[in-house]
Amino acid sequence: MGDKGRPMISHYSTLKDYCKAINIALPQWDEFDTRRFEDNMKTVHQQMAPFKHEFYAIALKLDGGGYAKTGNYSTKNLKATIFFNSPYQIIQWDIAPDWDGHYIIFSEDFYQREDTKRQISTDFPFLLVDNTIPLTITDEEAGGFLKTFEDILAEHNKNDQSSKTICHLNTQILLHKVARIFKEKVPSKQQSFTHRDNDLDLVSRFKTLVETSFYPDKPFEKGEPHKVQFYAEQLHLHPNHLNAVVKRIASQSASEIIYRHMVSLAKSKLRNTTKSIKEIAFELYYNYPNHFANFFKKQTGMTPNQFRKG
Repeated sequence: MGDKGRPMISHYSTLKDYCKAINIALPQWDEFDTRRFEDNMKTVHQQMAPFKHEFYAIALKLDGGGYAKTGNYSTKNLKATIFFNSPYQIIQWDIAPDWDGHYIIFSEDFYQREDTKRQISTDFPFLLVDNTIPLTITDEEAGGFLKTFEDILAEHNKNDQSSKTICHLNTQILLHKVARIFKEKVPSKQQSFTHRDNDLDLVSRFKTLVETSFYPDKPFEKGEPHKVQFYAEQLHLHPNHLNAVVKRIASQSASEIIYRHMVSLAKSKLRNTTKSIKEIAFELYYNYPNHFANFFKKQTGMTPNQFRKG
């Protein structure tokens, strides 16, 4: 159980774990998968309590009862629809066994297959967790998307030496087509205002988490508050998303904000208490004092003892 008796949200870090959890056949590739909804209907769990995974997904729903909820948005009462999932986003569904359509699901590593410096959250910001608005589309638009999904599925099923490259290129095409229709259907003013307001709120929540995570005797079930991923998981974001937004708003990386706060706390404890370096290291959630000492020297140019004596 989580805080105040709330159940823990399941988290799936691999596609195999995700497929097992929803009760469908295991994927043939580790970083990418594509399916027709109707092929899953015989076995998939029709109800899934809130959970998270570490992948991006784009789905074309042509028809089907019930709903899928991703982040703040639901497909309830929507028919021809494009909708999205982002890593660490909270997802749940309650569907009828009659869904018709396609989806792809893939990792950031798969997206960076041809260029490791590219970030999907920068190239396609409509995938950011707070902006994943389901898009209602016309029958003509649905037909265009269906052709792209079918091309991806056929190549995935072929599974020869070129298949991953071709699926990667077709995924790029699909992302660009979705980005274009997103710009057409969501007014630019709404996009810019929504992005800015959400970004400011996210950075504020991140900074508050950084401060409160180092309160004395703060219990952690798992995770390390020195790392960006620790906060990304609590904010239901991919670490790259969090870094991109924090950098854009605060002109510093998420790591820099975390480290600056930790150095400030460490300096205060070294100046104002007689606690040992070991005690201070443990209070900053370092299991090994030498790791804390190395961190402090890298950030300040001095060892903790040198700073205290100075």
